[in-house]
Amino acid sequence: MTTTNQKSMRVLRWALVLAFLIIEFSVIFYAIWGARVADEKQVVQGYTEWPEEVVAIADTVPVQDGGRLKPLYSFARFRMLALSGKLKLEIEVPEGENFKSVKVGPTQWLLDCLFRPDLAKELPVFLVDNTEILTALGLEVGPPRKRMSFNEILPVYDQLTARGREVEQKMRERGKDAITLQEKQTNELARQILQFMGLTTSLDFAREGMPIDSAEFPPEMVDQDKMTRFSYWLSVLPFLQKVAQEEQQRRGEISERTRKLFSTMEAFILRSQFGVNWIPNYKEDEKEWIPLGLRLRSLIEGKETYWQDAIADLKQLEDLVAAHKEGDFQAELLKWRDSVVERAEQDGLLEKIEGEARYYRAKFFKHALIWFILAFTIGIFTWFAPRSRFAKFVNWATVISFVAGVAYLGWGIYQRSALMGRPPVGNLYDTIPFITLGAVVVLGLAEWMTRRRVLLSLGAALGTLGIFMSFRFEFGDGTDHMDPLNAVLNSNYWLATHVVTVVLGYSGGLVACFLSQIYVHIRLAGLKEDDRKFQRFMTRSVYGVVCFTLLFSLVGTVLGGIWANDSWGRFWGWDPKENGALLIVLWCLIILHSRLAGWATDWGIHFMSIFMGIVVAFSWWHVNLLGVGLHSYGFTEGMDTTLYQFYLVELLAIGVGVVAWFLAKGRKKNAPGSEGGDGGSNNQAIAKT
Repeated sequence: MTTTNQKSMRVLRWALVLAFLIIEFSVIFYAIWGARVADEKQVVQGYTEWPEEVVAIADTVPVQDGGRLKPLYSFARFRMLALSGKLKLEIEVPEGENFKSVKVGPTQWLLDCLFRPDLAKELPVFLVDNTEILTALGLEVGPPRKRMSFNEILPVYDQLTARGREVEQKMRERGKDAITLQEKQTNELARQILQFMGLTTSLDFAREGMPIDSAEFPPEMVDQDKMTRFSYWLSVLPFLQKVAQEEQQRRGEISERTRKLFSTMEAFILRSQFGVNWIPNYKEDEKEWIPLGLRLRSLIEGKETYWQDAIADLKQLEDLVAAHKEGDFQAELLKWRDSVVERAEQDGLLEKIEGEARYYRAKFFKHALIWFILAFTIGIFTWFAPRSRFAKFVNWATVISFVAGVAYLGWGIYQRSALMGRPPVGNLYDTIPFITLGAVVVLGLAEWMTRRRVLLSLGAALGTLGIFMSFRFEFGDGTDHMDPLNAVLNSNYWLATHVVTVVLGYSGGLVACFLSQIYVHIRLAGLKEDDRKFQRFMTRSVYGVVCFTLLFSLVGTVLGGIWANDSWGRFWGWDPKENGALLIVLWCLIILHSRLAGWATDWGIHFMSIFMGIVVAFSWWHVNLLGVGLHSYGFTEGMDTTLYQFYLVELLAIGVGVVAWFLAKGRKKNAPGSEGGDGGSNNQAIAKT
């Protein structure tokens, strides 16, 4: 091939590489961009930031939610994520002639809901995925997706909640499949609005007080210092009931004064039924912490007799609200926290609560993401001059950054596991960082043994991708994944054997897939066309990782069958999740047998390896989206679009490989010394002479 033809071919190769990369990254960018919301900073008049000391105490107040005790920060974090899909609300606060930018975190937002509801209603906490549901109710909104405050939605509050109740009734009568997507979104927003209202009204009894005129009551009931407190009237409730009976007997009806008093008390009890579960149980054999309003209703109905305990709690909360208005709120909040911890009567409760709050504040995965991005960025420089002194220095910097990323990721997973008291693979979210860790460790060890540098860069890229995926899933799902597992999964033995083994198989399959993607892109660019040693290394690496995947997937599938026999009385039931695991095993066997039989060359191995990424993604995630089978506990909504985008990228990568294969085949055909090439013609001419 002439020099001109070689240059033209090189230009063509790089043009194709760039074209494919642009298409592939456009799909990825579209997936990322489609998940974001263009927020406008909302102006909130009179907003003041909470002192850091107050926030630190509030973070560690024990609450019960999701079947376990957790710090108030965890409750606030996932409640905010469920509503807004983010952990910081950015607002503008007027400051003289200028505006000050303020970021409101989860605990600050929850404190606003409890103690400053008027300000909380101004914060843009509701992510409306489809603003048409509000437009249909007569509210002009604007963008198709928007974060809005409660006060912005307030004009259609009644219509929205009424429509939500209609959808709920329709689902009960016809099932979830009978409602449209817009009806589902309407019901979800209505439900979120009611949850928010439950938080903002839960302390109304302490904030508003009783609107009582002392002149209307007998002298024996008048206590000027206590009459405005709800706790006082609850303490004299038996006397009030006696007064009502006497009025009924004497007049045939109770007086307007007594009726107003009872209705006010009933309203306060109703509003406090949906707040934070931060009041410990009164019975030793009772584990559940229920909202204050439900506790009071049980007392009034005679189901419980712990009047003095309930009234003491009411008084403490009234003191807490009063201290926020005027007093030492920090001291009163600390007193409340210590009281809850002491009454919970669990050894080491405060240490566990503080440990979970520290875990979230440490942001292990975020730091790991930063180090992986740094490792990948630095590692790029070693590609241009791999044997220079500068490259050696950069390579060490890459290694250090990569190891730091692995350390942060591994330590974060360990901390989560210690806090949960179980192996870190109990749900779909847990598997993402664990699979990421498995992938980067495998690639890191392979790089240490081979010193090829490309594996370290791939490991950093996979670390970045895996952690980003975990963030997106957590923020989109808005669920606390440290909560107790479904009963069928509550077995540390099987989690540590079956689930860990299967997840390591997923990790190996994805590593092989991405190794092959690098191979086909490099071959398309023509960077290693004459380096048969590198080509053999990449193929052998993929082959070895496929063997790794087969081993762990097969063993994990067998262990899963044993667990199923123990739990459900059958080893195999053709459940979608079981079928997905079997697909991985069968596909690995197809790859290995094709190689051993000589049916698949190096190119064939890489094509099938890339497709294995689709098989793994289907088994890992897609079967959960079906919502059927005994493994449907992992059902996750909203991930189908992301999965299809991943499938598209993998199919594009196979297309890259096909184009690279044709170009390599043509180059080999025209290479000097081959039939049809320049060298071949010269040899024939020499032979004739």
